[in-house]
Amino acid sequence: MKKIITIVFCFVATISVAQDNNYDISLGAYIPAQAEGIPASAKSMLNNKLGQIITSNGISDDVRNSRFIITPNITVLSKDVIGSAPTKIALNLEMTLYIGDGIAGNLFSSESFQLKGVGTNETKAYMQAIKQLKPSNKKVADFIANGKAKIIDYYNTNCNQIMAESKSLENLNKFDEALFLLVNVPVASDCFNNVKNKIPSLYQKAIDEDCLTKYGEAQAIWAANQDINAANEAGAILASVRPQAACFKDVKNLFSKIEARVKDLQDRDWKIQLMEIDLQKSAIQAAKEVGVAYGKNQPNTVYNIRGWY
Repeated sequence: MKKIITIVFCFVATISVAQDNNYDISLGAYIPAQAEGIPASAKSMLNNKLGQIITSNGISDDVRNSRFIITPNITVLSKDVIGSAPTKIALNLEMTLYIGDGIAGNLFSSESFQLKGVGTNETKAYMQAIKQLKPSNKKVADFIANGKAKIIDYYNTNCNQIMAESKSLENLNKFDEALFLLVNVPVASDCFNNVKNKIPSLYQKAIDEDCLTKYGEAQAIWAANQDINAANEAGAILASVRPQAACFKDVKNLFSKIEARVKDLQDRDWKIQLMEIDLQKSAIQAAKEVGVAYGKNQPNTVYNIRGWY
């Protein structure tokens, strides 16, 4: 009788796909949280394997809480004890991978793989089986490519809705969230041509608001107590302000005052430095960094994969 094991390790590794400069797609490796059956070490290896599968298709580990996910399910087809001294465990597994919209719950692509592993215990047998899933396998590459195409199609189909939602957030002064929606639109999609001209101005609004907030926080910390601890705390806040922000001149002035005080207190240079403008970086690239930071600071997304398997 087949034993069904739903892979169950609560982990989301979100990654940004960029292959041959044609793709810029957020895809998350998601292992659900209900645990039963699979050893912890094998879960960790599986998570790493999913990361390898995506990175082999041109991914950098940049973004959390992606809308689109790759998630696994394992069926144990057979489990046998072989040999005598020492005995070994032989596992015959069927692993199915799924790519889809984890927010709306829509499945885009799936593929199954037969994996076999033998080890001195069940954990080692699982790990040996997982090793057999090769990122370079054509079947794996085709599966990922199919998922990418469906993700691009999502953005093309829902472009007007994405732009309208971003505009609504902008009107509510939720500039980071509005920017996050637009910078996640893949460059390879037709939709990107519609949003790319809106990104620079929204980026400016986002960093201007961020600058005012952080300047106020640093100013309050420094006004309350002008010792080395306050200097380090306020300095770290100011050091995260982007130099293109409208209030950066005020940031520099406050930073200089703190820096001078640190010099008096410690008689040596301060290690904290303000951010400098990178002339090689485009507004779109800089905006993506802000969007990535916003995504990383959000609570983990609760995904809907009901009916996928």
